[in-house]
Amino acid sequence: MVKLKFLTFFLIFLLTIPAFLVSDEPPDEPRKQAKFSHFFKEKNISDEVVVMSMAMLPIFELRGAIPWAIHHYKMPWWKAYILGVIGNFIPIPIILLILKFGLDLLQKVPFFRRFFEWLFARTRKKGEVVKKYESLGLILFVMIPLPITGAWTGSVAAYIFGIKFLPAIICILIGICFAGIIVTTLSMFGIWGAIIAIIALLTLFILWLIKFIKAIKAARNKEKGASE
Repeated sequence: MVKLKFLTFFLIFLLTIPAFLVSDEPPDEPRKQAKFSHFFKEKNISDEVVVMSMAMLPIFELRGAIPWAIHHYKMPWWKAYILGVIGNFIPIPIILLILKFGLDLLQKVPFFRRFFEWLFARTRKKGEVVKKYESLGLILFVMIPLPITGAWTGSVAAYIFGIKFLPAIICILIGICFAGIIVTTLSMFGIWGAIIAIIALLTLFILWLIKFIKAIKAARNKEKGASE
């Protein structure tokens, strides 16, 4: 059962996100994104592929790809959102399978060992919410568009805390979709638009959660009635 104080804390935390992510002016071109974009541009690769590729990488994910698509490439918000979400989700099934079946083998290679040490360290810093609330915590962990959270670290958190493959995939995808809405709104409307979007998303999420809990209670009561 999700505690009310956790949801209250999470709402307050969400409302602080915009202040850390954006200002009222369009963001300057970050150096890493500019270099990444320029590298692909030299090879005559389309802007759409650049945005999706950017969203696939753990250093950018969709929190870096969507603003870049909107402000640098002047893409429509819906196109930036779709490309960001698809790109961010593409590596997730592969990551989960690698963590389950190939981690020990890959860690024998120095480059991959350093990479996974870095990724695991990032995840453990903020992974308690996943440990405590499991699938719900995983959705919340992925949907918060901050540097330490996201789909990559969410995949590692799912592995560390024993969430099965299919539930992990579904929860991470839901989290990515929510994160995309938040980042797109931030990129288009600034702080206040993002606050409104976050409140609306959280309200819908709580309503869904209440309905889900009621369904579980009804199923348990039905089982008790059948056993008596």
